[in-house]
Amino acid sequence: MKINKIAAAVFGIFLTVGVAAYILLPEEERRNKEAEIKIGAGDDISGVLMDETVRNLSKEYEVTQSLESSSFQDCCSNTAQWALNAKEINVGFYCTHIAKHTVEQNQDVELYGPVIMNGETIVYKKDWEKVGNLAVTQGREQSKALAQETYPQIQGFNEITQKGILYAVEDEQVDAAILDVTKAAQVQEYKDKPLSGTDYISYVLVVEKEFEQTEEFERFLKSYNRAASRLNDKGYLAEVLGVEISWLDNKNIKFLTLEETGED
Repeated sequence: MKINKIAAAVFGIFLTVGVAAYILLPEEERRNKEAEIKIGAGDDISGVLMDETVRNLSKEYEVTQSLESSSFQDCCSNTAQWALNAKEINVGFYCTHIAKHTVEQNQDVELYGPVIMNGETIVYKKDWEKVGNLAVTQGREQSKALAQETYPQIQGFNEITQKGILYAVEDEQVDAAILDVTKAAQVQEYKDKPLSGTDYISYVLVVEKEFEQTEEFERFLKSYNRAASRLNDKGYLAEVLGVEISWLDNKNIKFLTLEETGED
């Protein structure tokens, strides 16, 4: 009898905790499985573009209930790569390397077009002439190739998780690091150099083919293009990133518009 009472008490505690967790869970963590537009992006400059697109969608079309957006810590993570395959999202912003891999592995999705150019920069603390070793986020093969081509003095790379890359620079475990501009904006006191002397594509849009044929996708494109145009205003982008306009002078970030289907 005593055992039954203990079991009932334990069950009651777990039930109470479960209900409380559901109620108190932050809204952004809940998933709207029935959403018609499900967007994913990394915790980087592509996430800034996604957030601006979502604001436009909600304002222009009042689709809040049919819209779901989620942020990956890093588009190179297993979670990010799994999202399209598992249909957790139907449109996503990915770096070029992962986009190519995703499209090759999943015949139900395709690359729709480039969305952001020149989204990274190299930050360092001391003399550039002494920089020989760079930290780079895991999986960013294009970034490594561009840095090596642009700066022959670079002798090697340390692949580090996005979560730990800033610490590696601050703790001087590496001479410098290739950072997404949103992360570089957090350490404005550091010096920086362009990743490349020429334009390059940082992020592309990958779309589920079935979703691409819908009116919702056309709505997404229209809102996306408004977002891209807005973020190309340096004053507005500086405000979003929390930097002075002058900080953007040598970064040449470009948000590209995409061809609309004309179905809406």
